[in-house]
Amino acid sequence: MKLGLDIHGVIDTNAAFYALLSKIAMDRGHEVHIITGSMLNATRLEYLESLGMSWTHLFSISDYHRHLGTPMTFSDPNNPWIDRLMWDKTKSKYCHDLKISFHIDDTLRYGEHFKTPFGLYDHFNGRVDWHYMADKHGAFLTSSPEFVLNTIERIIQETGHA
Repeated sequence: MKLGLDIHGVIDTNAAFYALLSKIAMDRGHEVHIITGSMLNATRLEYLESLGMSWTHLFSISDYHRHLGTPMTFSDPNNPWIDRLMWDKTKSKYCHDLKISFHIDDTLRYGEHFKTPFGLYDHFNGRVDWHYMADKHGAFLTSSPEFVLNTIERIIQETGHA
């Protein structure tokens, strides 16, 4: 299984939970892909390490588009802006191309483009609403990292996206 996790709004809102989830996933032999809009640099890596995160892959929307030569403007040196629709589709493209089994994010509009299971993290209510092909299929509580991982494993088995 390949699990995708967003930083802003997911990992950073419940770091201890997602650090343990990422560790358990990797202990079970799964890949953990941290998929973020932020540019990746030493400070970002140190931040993820300070949170106790484990991962097999890191992907940055900003770095990807910078590499492609996508036109960008910057509000500061680390905060690029590109076409919103292009930005919104990039996570789904990454997940599709790398066959991510399930991605957890806090931005619903990204999920509109996903062809694989997508979990919308609701930090305030402690749950994940999961979507498949942009349709909501259910929800599960984030009661424990093991429960979440077991639930995701069941969902991907049922949807065939291992």
